Amino acid sequence: MHPHIIDSHAFSRRELLSKAGMGIGSLAFLDLMSREAKAATNPLAPQATHHAPRARAVISLFMHGGPSQVDTFDPKPLLAKYAGQTLPASFANLNLEFTKTSTAKVLASKRTFRKYGNSGLEMSDIFEHLPRVADELAIVRSCYHTEFNHAPALYMTHSGTRLMGRPSLGAWAMYGLGSESENLPGYVVMRDGPLKAGPTTYGSGFLPAIYSATELRMTGAPILYLDRPDTMGANDQRRVLDFSQQLNRQYLAAQNDDSNLAARIAAYELAYRMQSAAPEAVDLSKESDKVKSLYGLDNDITRPFGTQCLNARRLVERGVRFVQLYHGGSSDGWDTHGANDSKHLRNGKQIDKPIAGLITDLRTRGLLDSTLIIWGGEFGRTPTSEGSDGRDHSPYGYTVWMAGGGIKGGTVLGATDDFGFKAVEKPVQVRDLHATILHLLGLKHDKLTFYFQGLQQRLTQIDGDSRVIDEILA
Repeated sequence: MHPHIIDSHAFSRRELLSKAGMGIGSLAFLDLMSREAKAATNPLAPQATHHAPRARAVISLFMHGGPSQVDTFDPKPLLAKYAGQTLPASFANLNLEFTKTSTAKVLASKRTFRKYGNSGLEMSDIFEHLPRVADELAIVRSCYHTEFNHAPALYMTHSGTRLMGRPSLGAWAMYGLGSESENLPGYVVMRDGPLKAGPTTYGSGFLPAIYSATELRMTGAPILYLDRPDTMGANDQRRVLDFSQQLNRQYLAAQNDDSNLAARIAAYELAYRMQSAAPEAVDLSKESDKVKSLYGLDNDITRPFGTQCLNARRLVERGVRFVQLYHGGSSDGWDTHGANDSKHLRNGKQIDKPIAGLITDLRTRGLLDSTLIIWGGEFGRTPTSEGSDGRDHSPYGYTVWMAGGGIKGGTVLGATDDFGFKAVEKPVQVRDLHATILHLLGLKHDKLTFYFQGLQQRLTQIDGDSRVIDEILA
């Protein structure tokens, strides 16, 4: 289902896109009427929110592969006491990918945990720099879902369902809010390697394609196919585009339902403006040596992810709405079926200084209060061993943290059992995380809907309850 371009005096963009007139109640009627002229010509026009937002942008730090909660933010001393023993029989019914809970042996963490900041947040020693910003973090130790394989878990954490092809969180945010930047895409992805579920992980699903992510490359041209043709000057290109857009709009005016063309018209204009804006946005030569060092760009180990983080700051500064950074797409990343400890040490060194630098830089520039930062993976890892020194996938109790826009820093919510396997105190499902993120952006998760396959679909799904996690809100 795509947006209808029809009488702009009668329907709002969100009503058009979701086949309104069906009582979705997402915006006040007068607000709907006031936005129509922009909506009909620009599907990415900024939209009114359901309530006052706490954050205007999101930076998602996604640890691809699944970091181990018991080696990072969820200390479990009993692992050392019961190392080499099997778990109690109550764990025997959990599904895992490569091991069995009935026979797997407890694997102690080699990491040392300490308390940091005024809040006393506990972190392991794989983080050297992150403790400096401990009081900015709200750590949720009781996240859970049901998917123990990478692909369905990736779909679950990004789109709220194990099924491929649903709209991602970033696409829903774009659909609900529009874009604040006229010269840059509103939803940007940066990654350091392939994803186990492919680009559909961050796709727009059944939402119009205009809400898809734009991938920003770390080497070569930042965005493909933006170069101006060698045989055409800027003035000539503008005249050609103006003429083609005039023809497109004339054709669009005669159509009752052509969302593809409406999206293409907007995309052509955005692509033209991006030819100058996108290279400038990621031109790190304009940053001081002090800032580059803050993100770790002066070190080979931290430079790759540090570059992503610094680019993310520059993008949200320029009005980009949703930035998704992926770490761990190469060399198995956080998927530690073997050598769990050494790989976590390696990964920690790669992300620690860049993330601490990002939080510090945003705070210094007055952007942290309006930028929501999210850290986590598609699941956690087992407290038991796979082989001699690995950990299997575990979605039953894992850690996510948030910081920035609207978040109460220095907070710990929920708990896993004594071994770190299952969420047992204040469990938080993925859809609760999504509801909270939308809430902080000013959107009600149960009002942000899109008509598809005979139903008003939403990110948090229509087959269960989801809640905003009030305990971590400032």
